[in-house]
Amino acid sequence: MNKKGTRLPALLLFTVVVMYVLSGCESGNRFDTLVQKVLPMEQAVREIEVSIWETAAAIFHYLSEPSDTALEEYTLQIRDVEVFFGKYKDLIDTDNEREMATRFEAMWNDSVSKAEELIQLRKKIIKKEEETWDSVHEVDDLIDYKLQPVLMSGTPDLLEKERAVREVEVSLWEIINAVNFYLYKHSDKAKREFPTQLEDVKEFWEKYKALEISSVEKQYVKEFEEQWRQAVILMKECISLADELREREFIFWESIHSVDDMVDFEIQEQIKLRIEKMR
Repeated sequence: MNKKGTRLPALLLFTVVVMYVLSGCESGNRFDTLVQKVLPMEQAVREIEVSIWETAAAIFHYLSEPSDTALEEYTLQIRDVEVFFGKYKDLIDTDNEREMATRFEAMWNDSVSKAEELIQLRKKIIKKEEETWDSVHEVDDLIDYKLQPVLMSGTPDLLEKERAVREVEVSLWEIINAVNFYLYKHSDKAKREFPTQLEDVKEFWEKYKALEISSVEKQYVKEFEEQWRQAVILMKECISLADELREREFIFWESIHSVDDMVDFEIQEQIKLRIEKMR
């Protein structure tokens, strides 16, 4: 709800009602109009505006913590906007109000469309995140259950190899955590950490490969590099999707503000004009 501009507070409505009551029978028709049309119109618009922001809140909650509860709340608030806007439309009777109603519906439908795109994008991210998680686990399992047992069998340069491989394993988990943090919190620091940790994996893996490795190790080296290449592709796709989500969130936020501004500075102002003409 924007505080800029002039809006019709509940106190003003109450004051007008009191004035009409005190004015007696002569203004009875105007009082009936106020109670039967203007006040219900104001109440409907208030509920519309509240539901607009509750819709946005449900969307942002879902984006940060996807849940059926958030989606259910989103659906409920969409329906509330439709219900109360229907009540408002039943009360309007001027060409100006009908034109505003048409524009509001177009703007609101656009906002809902943007919200749906955000939901679908978040679902896509969840799926991609799961694929990435599985891929990184495969790489880690290769180190733990294939490469490490070979190293422990007494290969040359055992200690140097163990240190290099340990740094590779630590860095790959630092990478996936940076990706996950960026996915959910849009942390620029986490995004910057991603290429740094990629370089660390490369650096320590090359140190390991530069040592005297056995034919069995060479087999696992090839397997590791292929799996790691696939994992990196998936992580980069996650970051790209997170960038897209971040941009679309901002666009959606601006869209919601535009709808709210229309309620504040056009629809509410028209209600105020109705009351002023009744004096």
